[in-house]
Amino acid sequence: MMLCTWLALGLALQAKASPMTVEVIPLTNHILIVHVDEGYVIHPARGKKRSDAEVVIEPLDTGRAQKASAYRITSANDPAYTTGRSPVDVGRKTKGTDFAWFSDRWVDGRAVNDRADHTKEHWLYLRLPSPMVNGKTYTVTADGLKSPLTLAFSERKTRSEAVRVNNLGYATWAPAKYGYVFHWMGDQGGLNLADILGKRFWLLDTKTGQSMFEGRVAPRGNKIDPETFHLSDAPPSGNFNNADVAECDFSGFSRPGEYRLAVESVGTSFPFRIAPDAYAPAFTAVVRGLYHNRSGIELRRPYTEFVRPAPHNPKLTPGFAGKLLYTTVRFQEWGSEGGNKEALLAGSKGPLDAWGWYQDAGDWDGYTSHYRVPTELLMGYLMAPKLFRDGELNLPESGNGIPDLVDEAAWLPRYGHRLRQELLRKQWGTGGVSGRVAGDAFGSDNGPQDVGRGSWEDVDRIWMVAGEDPVSTYRYAGSTALLALALRQVGKPDPERVDWVREAREAAAWAKANTRTGDEADQGLRDHRAFANAALFALTGEAPYEQALADDLANVKADTLLWGNALYGPAVYALFSKGGDPALRERLRAAGLATAADSLATVRRRALRWGGNFSFPMLIGQQTTPQGLELAVGYALSRDRAYLGALATTADHNLGINNLGITWITGVGPRHPNHVFHMDAWYNQRGGEYQPGLIPYGPWRKEADVPTGPWHVGWPHQTVYPPIDQWPGSERWFDNRNSPMNSEFTVHQNNAPASVVYGLLKGDW
Repeated sequence: MMLCTWLALGLALQAKASPMTVEVIPLTNHILIVHVDEGYVIHPARGKKRSDAEVVIEPLDTGRAQKASAYRITSANDPAYTTGRSPVDVGRKTKGTDFAWFSDRWVDGRAVNDRADHTKEHWLYLRLPSPMVNGKTYTVTADGLKSPLTLAFSERKTRSEAVRVNNLGYATWAPAKYGYVFHWMGDQGGLNLADILGKRFWLLDTKTGQSMFEGRVAPRGNKIDPETFHLSDAPPSGNFNNADVAECDFSGFSRPGEYRLAVESVGTSFPFRIAPDAYAPAFTAVVRGLYHNRSGIELRRPYTEFVRPAPHNPKLTPGFAGKLLYTTVRFQEWGSEGGNKEALLAGSKGPLDAWGWYQDAGDWDGYTSHYRVPTELLMGYLMAPKLFRDGELNLPESGNGIPDLVDEAAWLPRYGHRLRQELLRKQWGTGGVSGRVAGDAFGSDNGPQDVGRGSWEDVDRIWMVAGEDPVSTYRYAGSTALLALALRQVGKPDPERVDWVREAREAAAWAKANTRTGDEADQGLRDHRAFANAALFALTGEAPYEQALADDLANVKADTLLWGNALYGPAVYALFSKGGDPALRERLRAAGLATAADSLATVRRRALRWGGNFSFPMLIGQQTTPQGLELAVGYALSRDRAYLGALATTADHNLGINNLGITWITGVGPRHPNHVFHMDAWYNQRGGEYQPGLIPYGPWRKEADVPTGPWHVGWPHQTVYPPIDQWPGSERWFDNRNSPMNSEFTVHQNNAPASVVYGLLKGDW
């Protein structure tokens, strides 16, 4: 295989270098892929407007590119191609892959651009008149092809886009290890597996080429099998792959090494490891992704090469002193996500010196929902404490004798503690906390000059901390109780001498006393109250906490499914508390297992064996983020290794076993997201290079036929061929950094659950 420059078919050669790149790769011995990338976007640097983007492109003439007569395939050592032959036919799929942010004019409320505003990638499928032969070399020429494309075909050496594996690798102890063969070919539909089923596959040592394991390709899934209840997310049948799937089962192989999966008459996968710690690189990256999204501190060497001044810290950020204000208006009464400026100011008490929340994602504000981060990280640690150690993540806290995962889990509770204590000192609060902090009501992230800037430069507007509220405070109480449990497990006091037991007690008592009329209507409040009381009972063993938990969970039956926040209280009680009511324990344990079993059923129904809630729609990371806490809880409760195997195959899906063959973590693996919505990365000192460890929302359900502009999740749909309704759900990802719903992420929806899943796969527990 070789890369070369391909000018658009039918266009004259130009003296300047072409931005277009082309490669030829096999799909099978019967089908070649000519992959064309038209160019790139030069995105504006810090201090420039987003609309200053420049598109460098050389468009492909798709009409000529899809004519079989435009191509000649020759071979000097395969007699079937000595004189040169054209493909039988040529299929195609096309999608936009890099997008500029601008609008030349507006028509009926929609941006219309008169200049190129994106680049495309094209996959041209050349169906061959005769199969390629192992060890033979083939040359592809075409009208306008500046240089011929040469391919030496070997089913045991040449990578195929049809062979999918976990690109990082598989744990030696994992009870389930699979590779897959499948591919969607655009207007030619799914790859026909009839001639592949029953063929041999091998695990080949990458150094010697020797086969270390051999098996037979077996059928796994049909393209009409529904994989979600939301059939419109993946039309026409709710199947995310839109292609039949075959499997290569090597679950019984555990010899450490580096391998490729090779499939007879098809080709090989990316290289991957089999090792006890195969999932460790994913764990390290995504937890450090949390570290890189800490607010209020400088990111500096030796902890990172992605250095950054401290943002939104009244004590450290130049120009930000006096800009962080506290308002008594609870977030529940803000009226909108950003709040009403006048109302927030009317309720303001004055400036705070608190700092240290998590930046949400592409922007920089904090939410109550971010308490999912310490909650799930601490649950993961307490389920398998031997898997985690001090010093493994290179954090500023590393070396304090406490596992790094626990140190990262303590980051947000420490902000809550600073905020709570300052409010008490100033007599602006009475013992609660708030999770919401934002500057949205007082200006934009781009500032008054409307130019790109980093979070540390956002000093021209007020940032408001919402009033203390019971939901935030229950979540704080629960996470601080788990933190106290974790430190007890470690056998170390808190490095900052915070009494987390006292914090948890006082916060829960405040939340109980300050729940207002109407708050109880929020189911979330009951879930978070149950979590806080479960954690406090596990910590103290005191009966009133257990009784309060039992009262809130009276309607939870043995077969109740506990998705999302509803799982925390029952799981914490069943896993980490001692003594108590045996009947309550058994009922909550059964509900936890019922939820795990439901996720396991999802794994078995999906061809690529990934779990989660079958009812959850295709958005906010369904395809990119391993949804596995329920499976982990099921394994911790039962020690049934079917749950551990499902946890592993769920992670495998997000690490390469998907339609795009992508590792859904920036900077990790041979193929990963190129663009995400993260302004601090756009404007950093490394030329816009993304720090490793960010997981974008990824493929998103279709929500509009007429998108409004480049920020809209559906904007790229107008760039695709065939039409978007024919595309597999798993391929509806576009490297459109301008669209939050497409390429943003959050610390709680993406990095937190991924940290737990990859962390619990670091070793056999």
